[in-house]
Amino acid sequence: MAVLWKKEIDKVIDSGYLNNNISITDALIENFYKEVMKPEDRKLLELFFTPNPTQEELNNLLKIWDIEVKGGAKALMLAYFMKQHPNLKFSDYEGPRLKGLLKYFRFHNLKIISHYSKIGRALNENGITPMILKGGAMKYLRPDLPRVMGDIDALVKDEEFAKAVKIVLDTGEYEYDKMYDHSVDFHEIGQEAGALDLHKYIEMDSKMGPKLAKLLYKRARKANIFGVQSLIPSNEDLLFITLINLARNLKENTSKAGLLYALFDCDFLMNSKPDFDWNIVISNAKAINMEIQMNFALKFINKISPNILPKNIQNNIIFEEETSNYSIEIMYDRFYLNDLRTKCRPMKVSDLLKNPSEISEYLKLKPAYFTLKLLRGHPHLIKFLIKDLKERDYGITCLN
Repeated sequence: MAVLWKKEIDKVIDSGYLNNNISITDALIENFYKEVMKPEDRKLLELFFTPNPTQEELNNLLKIWDIEVKGGAKALMLAYFMKQHPNLKFSDYEGPRLKGLLKYFRFHNLKIISHYSKIGRALNENGITPMILKGGAMKYLRPDLPRVMGDIDALVKDEEFAKAVKIVLDTGEYEYDKMYDHSVDFHEIGQEAGALDLHKYIEMDSKMGPKLAKLLYKRARKANIFGVQSLIPSNEDLLFITLINLARNLKENTSKAGLLYALFDCDFLMNSKPDFDWNIVISNAKAINMEIQMNFALKFINKISPNILPKNIQNNIIFEEETSNYSIEIMYDRFYLNDLRTKCRPMKVSDLLKNPSEISEYLKLKPAYFTLKLLRGHPHLIKFLIKDLKERDYGITCLN
């Protein structure tokens, strides 16, 4: 783990932020950008957001972008591009495969949608109107484009949540393994694949999910979605949710393919509504104390493609110092503390009686973990630690 710490921190430190050449936020985003975006993926995004792509530009991309190597989730983005530009020609190698990919995901989407239709109608019959979220909402707004979806997320009011859970179970077709404070994931009985993720609020880092839920209901509109009387959030609210999920995925190093799709969703949500109001997005962030996370996500999007965000948003960098502190904590938690936590978690005092030889390792790691965990929420101390470790060549041999 010391090697991982040194390797990852080096990437950021060597970017020059300790010498005040660039901010910690820009250095960290540069690191994430290189980690998530391979050179050929960057080329695809550049082409995707080019107003009038040419056949020559497409041919140059296909020389370095192999759909068999990239896999279905990323190749689906190229299939989007093919669908949006029927005037451009793909070879006999890419064309049939991309068309087959669109059909595969379209069929898979229909199966997921059928669960929402079945459960949603049962909810409607009992006086509950679900609000569709995330990928399901985007699929409704863009029915011509299949998506990578493991299930559909839906929101019901807090006071209706217990009743809604019972209604789903009473269908006799679904079950769940665990109920969380904010949601329950239903799947067909005896199956592992997801069907519906039912929420009473969206889990947020700031634990302000219930307040956000009230804001979503305030602006949501009614629609018949996949045969269900539903609510769908405003474009502004869907964009805000996308930004917060993007920041969370970057922080926790999850769903790399999802990061790329977030760009397409953001672009669509902004440009498909002529009167899109950024003040709503910003007011959401202020209301639930997520301005910093939103700003981090906006910076990442602007790094990947400066053509997506409007100029006034790009130029209005808010909460710069707070975002820098947030970035320091992300780096600390993701590149160091998380690895230490992983190693410490299985260590139990009861096991030491069975294996006394592990006492030495226990005494090295556990006190260090509990001490270093206290640094969370103190970015200036974390920054001092990082500098000190750099000067002492990281001084963490206890983690070897």
